[in-house]
Amino acid sequence: MSEAIKPLEEVRRKIDEIDAALHGLIMERTRVVEQVMAAKGTTNTGNFIPGREIKVLRGLMSRHEGAFPRHALVRMWREMISVFAAMQGPFHVVAWAAEGDQGCWDLARDYFGSHGKMSTLATPREVVARVSSNEAAIGVVPVPAEGNQDAWWRTLGGTGAPRIVARLPFIEGSNARSDGVGAYAFAKLDFDPTGDDRTILVVEMTSELSRAELCSLVQKADLKPRLVVTDLHDSAAHLIEVVGFVQESDAPVWKLAELDEVRSVRVIGAYGVPVQANEVEA
Repeated sequence: MSEAIKPLEEVRRKIDEIDAALHGLIMERTRVVEQVMAAKGTTNTGNFIPGREIKVLRGLMSRHEGAFPRHALVRMWREMISVFAAMQGPFHVVAWAAEGDQGCWDLARDYFGSHGKMSTLATPREVVARVSSNEAAIGVVPVPAEGNQDAWWRTLGGTGAPRIVARLPFIEGSNARSDGVGAYAFAKLDFDPTGDDRTILVVEMTSELSRAELCSLVQKADLKPRLVVTDLHDSAAHLIEVVGFVQESDAPVWKLAELDEVRSVRVIGAYGVPVQANEVEA
């Protein structure tokens, strides 16, 4: 063997050692999950814990350095997280899809992994119904936009109803066919705050207001609106994303509900803020 080849063989041997160590750690992690399963039993949402998972991914982002792409690292971790969750109770993910638009399917697969059961439905309202009836554990639908025909989001929240718990993707950079449109994931779960969150409200007014008037009222309640979508068929009903994590028992929510112009306020979920595009290669 020539002197030039020896260093290459040494590098390959080192790579093999690292790969074997990684595989060993995955097997060890699996044994720990099996111990958790024995102690906790199974659930129909596996061990999907949205807030904790976001914290884990943010930890990866803060520690990561070097040439390996961050979005690929997140995809690897999401695959492992999803497999370990499914081991603790198989769960069914259902995503919205239409002819020529498979973006939600791609986002759901990237986030919840290629290992578990996934299916599609033709309307967001059907996705909500499937999760509401416990036929699926998690639903994935596009983030609402102004002009959407179906205000499916008005069916969320309330006792026993699904709640939004994640926004996809967590990090940009995949080859998902979503054209930059994000998605909400919802389930019959509570969301644990992560320290950098958004809360989604359904606010019904006593009369029609302009967007500027609506945002002004929300700000009076010490809330910062970031997304406002109006029901196309009921101009007094709105989906509003606000900065931070708030619950219906918190002062800003009941302060908003007590305004004369407001008929009702309902919290329909919250999510940990994804990594922004300018942070991906930071």
